[in-house]
Amino acid sequence: MSEGIQPMLAAIAEPTRFRIVELLSTRACTVGEVAEGIGALQPQTTKHIQALEAAGVIRVHKLGRRRVARLDRASMSMLSSFFGRLAVPDPDDAVLESYEASIGREEARRPGDDGARVLTFERKLPFPAAVVWDAWTDAEQAAQWWAPRHFHVDVFDIAPQEGTPIRFVLHEGDGATYESVGRVVEVRPRRQLVFTLAPVDATGVPLFSARHTVSLTEEDGMTTVRLRIVVSEVRAEAAPMTAGLEPGWNQLLDGLRRSLAAR
Repeated sequence: MSEGIQPMLAAIAEPTRFRIVELLSTRACTVGEVAEGIGALQPQTTKHIQALEAAGVIRVHKLGRRRVARLDRASMSMLSSFFGRLAVPDPDDAVLESYEASIGREEARRPGDDGARVLTFERKLPFPAAVVWDAWTDAEQAAQWWAPRHFHVDVFDIAPQEGTPIRFVLHEGDGATYESVGRVVEVRPRRQLVFTLAPVDATGVPLFSARHTVSLTEEDGMTTVRLRIVVSEVRAEAAPMTAGLEPGWNQLLDGLRRSLAAR
């Protein structure tokens, strides 16, 4: 469809032709009426009409010695359908709006304001706790869902053993990579997992401290997942990362549900 739309948009983009399209949107007009309506000479108007007709924007009817121009309704329908699809909201829209606002709030914090940020999340999943636990603690399974939209997991090292290091590397479509490191702090199989995990700079130094507590509660085959993240020691340049925790983890937990359902 784009092959037909691009010539139409190129033709309409010229200011005089755009005025002609606006005029014809009210009624069909002879070439002379179009010239009068836009305040142009008829030879110039004829050339613009020919360009619009060649692009499929308008139709010109030869009625004896008269030439009457009108919009090509099939083409207008094609344009309407194309732009109508572009107007349908995408899940990324709200996420990006929220993320940008969160970055603004982080950047507005006073210098030296290192008060802890506490984030909490909850999901009810129709799966046994043992299955959900494995999805969190088995590196191969976790790599299937532990990435926000438009990111991919390159490396994921995790194991449900206290003191075990965690290493996590994501890449984006443009080739940029993001590494996070941490350590497993506490393991209560199928009930609770506590770990630290935070992004690092180019030298491998964490940009902030983040302690994650994942609690699982099973009842009648349903497992409630509660995640609590306490963020502190935030460096000034870490605003985009800390602001991204809330939208990012909402996407991850939605991804966890989809991953479990797929399995």
